Parts: sequence; C-alpha cells; structure tokens
Amino acid sequence: MPSDPIDLAELRLGVAFNCKDSLTDATTLANKDRAINEEYIFICGKSWFRKRSFDYTSSSSPALTDGTRTYNTPSTSGAVFDSPYRLYYRRSGRYIDVPFVGDEEWLMRSATQSTDKGDPQYARLIQSSSSQQIELDRAISQNFINSIGTLSLEYFIRVVRLSSASDEPIIPGNLRHHIVPGASYRYALSQGDTKLAVALKQDAIEARRAVLKADLTRTGR
Repeated sequence: MPSDPIDLAELRLGVAFNCKDSLTDATTLANKDRAINEEYIFICGKSWFRKRSFDYTSSSSPALTDGTRTYNTPSTSGAVFDSPYRLYYRRSGRYIDVPFVGDEEWLMRSATQSTDKGDPQYARLIQSSSSQQIELDRAISQNFINSIGTLSLEYFIRVVRLSSASDEPIIPGNLRHHIVPGASYRYALSQGDTKLAVALKQDAIEARRAVLKADLTRTGR
C-alpha cells in the first residue's frame, strides 16, 4: 500500500492507471511528469495553502530600520516569494492595511519627499538586480518601530515543479488526489488519444472544482 501523503511517485501511478500506460518508459514518464506538473500548478491557483506570512520587526532579517523605505521580500528555502496578498500593521489592536498599488498609481498618489519618515500608507513591488523588494511610500520612522514594532506581510509562495519521486505537492494531503484526473486528461491529450481525453474530461473538471470549493472561503479578498 502506498504511504500518505501522496507524492510524485503516487501521482505517476494514478496517471498510468487512468491512461493504461507504462511507468517504465523514460519518454512517457517525462511526459507524465510534465502533465502532472502543469495540472499541479494550474490547480494551485492563488489558494490559501500557498499563503505564508512574515513579520518585519527591528530584529527580523530584513529588519525594520529607521529611515529605510525599501525591504527585501522574505526568502525561505522551499517557500520562495511569488506575490503579495496583504501588508498591514496593528495600532491599538486595530488592523491597518498598507495596500499595494501599481507604478502609475504610485506616481499619482506619491506626495512625499525622499527624506519623509513615518507610518507607511501604501506600497509597491520593485525588482532589484537580484530580488523582489517592497517599497513603502515613506521610510519607516523610529517612532513607528517603537510604538508599532511590526509590519506584517502575507504572501503567496511560488509553486515549485515536482521532479523526484518523493517530492510532495504543497496541496494539503486530503486534496492531492485531485491532481490525478486533470493530469490524466492532459496526458491523454498530449498522446493524441482524444477518445480517452473526452472520457476523462468531466472527472478533471470535477476535481478542479473540488479544490476551488475547498479554497472558496479562504482567500476571498
């Protein structure tokens, strides 16, 4: 019996079973992996299980620093920053959002000088030579660090393709089996077996719907 949670090896078995295909041929195995990963990335979307959080404080890395308005996004092995979800801080127990805006809106709304410091009101993503960064509309002040102390970022991590047999999707264990129907459908199409693809299509739709249903109330911003 396969062990839980489901890994790439088990996903390969599922696709091979649905498509009545061999697991021993190197070419078809590579094609199965490609179909599995395409479905895996697609089904993840902007789901809650891709969300992580990071607190910028005076002791974090990077740390909130008086006079600094640009901060690197979090960098954790196996959980690489992809896109922001929410940036906020809490004053007197009340959450205050620091919304992300695009470059055009940033220029339209920016009325601060480069030397201004204080509480951030909005932010944007910028790209340095080596990493993504968060730029605040004004530099963090020492007063903000002393009185507030924490600027919290919720963000989505990048979906990393599965390559080794023991690699596991970031999808919760009770939802991972839903990758198989869509991957089987993609694989059948890639092999030119339209009759099998048609037979598998509805299962793929229902599987994708099941994952979306599990996520529906979690990231509804």
